[in-house]
Amino acid sequence: MNGAPLSSVLPFGRLSRLALYTLLMFLVQAHVISRLPYPALRADLLLPLMFGAGALWSPLAALCWASFWGFAVDNFSGEFWGLHVGSYMMAVCLVYMASDRFDCCSPVYQMCVVGICAAGQSIALGFFLSFVPMDVVSLSNLWIGLAIRTLLCMTSAPFLIYPILSPRSLF
Repeated sequence: MNGAPLSSVLPFGRLSRLALYTLLMFLVQAHVISRLPYPALRADLLLPLMFGAGALWSPLAALCWASFWGFAVDNFSGEFWGLHVGSYMMAVCLVYMASDRFDCCSPVYQMCVVGICAAGQSIALGFFLSFVPMDVVSLSNLWIGLAIRTLLCMTSAPFLIYPILSPRSLF
């Protein structure tokens, strides 16, 4: 305990920093990202954070964290209930299923896991929006936009996860 930082002794400090970081990303998501003019640019910023929580915490704590923030995002999006809860919990489960085989700090692994979850989100959202009557051009633009959204979420994942999993992380 001598010389150990307070955050390693008290898990509440680590939890509060991750909660503040997640809240900051939630606010950026709600007030900046959701107002972008093109739907393809509206990447999910909290999905990579669920990867970080899954890599740091026990499965139960990470699943509770994912379901809480997923419910919060679903509540504010108001369109497709359960989309974010399911994809955030899927991200946590994928981290636990493959954590023995892969390095969680690898940006390629992070991009792959977040990309799979973002693709699942996009496919579910695409099927949900496909039931709205639209012409073929609008439908193809919808799927292209969702693919761009998936790629954007996937490529931004290592940058959003780095503050959580870096060797000098305060989380």
